Amino acid sequence: MDRLQAMQTFRAVVEAGSFAAGARKLDLSNAMVSKQVARLEAQLGVRLLTRTTRRLQLTAEGERYLKGAGRLLDELYELEAGLGEQRGEVRGRLRLSAPLDFGVRELMPALQAFERRHPAVQLDVVLEDRRVDLLAEDFDLAVRIGELEDSSLIARRLMAMPMYVYASPAYLAEHGHPRHPDELRGHRCLHYSLQRTGPSWNFQVDGKPYRYRFRPVLSCNNGRALTEAAVRGMGLVYKPAFLGEPEVAQGRLVRVLEPFVKPPMGVNLLYADRQLMPARLQALIETLIRYFDEEAACPGRS
Repeated sequence: MDRLQAMQTFRAVVEAGSFAAGARKLDLSNAMVSKQVARLEAQLGVRLLTRTTRRLQLTAEGERYLKGAGRLLDELYELEAGLGEQRGEVRGRLRLSAPLDFGVRELMPALQAFERRHPAVQLDVVLEDRRVDLLAEDFDLAVRIGELEDSSLIARRLMAMPMYVYASPAYLAEHGHPRHPDELRGHRCLHYSLQRTGPSWNFQVDGKPYRYRFRPVLSCNNGRALTEAAVRGMGLVYKPAFLGEPEVAQGRLVRVLEPFVKPPMGVNLLYADRQLMPARLQALIETLIRYFDEEAACPGRS
């Protein structure tokens, strides 16, 4: 049995969550994938996976082997990609982290533009609303929204992201239209629960920062869900324009307190300082910056 192929199969099964999904990922039959993992376990003399009717679970030995095998596979892939890049090819694997809603609505079209230019690059995109540790978690690039923490990472500005308070016409007809942040008292406010400062919204009043703290009627860890709640008249929501403006265009939401919203938040690309940056990472950074520059110059472009 090809040990390298077996290692790749084992990792694919774990990452996909099942033998069937791993087989589809590798374009192999379920029987072949199952046989390779079973032979690998026989050669190692340990059980790597506990199989149930519902899911797969790594054993302690499986977790250890996955970590070591994954490192070896990544190093081999990196070596081969580096040799290709020395010949002028842009190829290899890149791991990218981005916030969920931004990744779905804004980043995917930009990645499509990159994939068209560099089809030999394998992108591994992780979308979740947490700040990953690039070095510890083996990410090549991360998208960060808002203030940046002091670190050794390099930051490149990607875009400016406006934020607005939104409400549905039906909500405003029933509860009234606040004209000043002070008038939010008594209104129903929807809270993004992953916000680091807790249930609060930041405004500018007379040129000075103004923070309104509230008791949310609904908290949720997903911006799209909160935007939908606002569309349904459940309350006011303070969200990025890329979530709210499509609903404004359809008449389902309107902006509220627009004179008091803070300046747009910065969206940045973060990556580790390297003496020699892989050509594929440089190409991805340049493609993303160029794409969002063009979007800013031609808003609404498809």
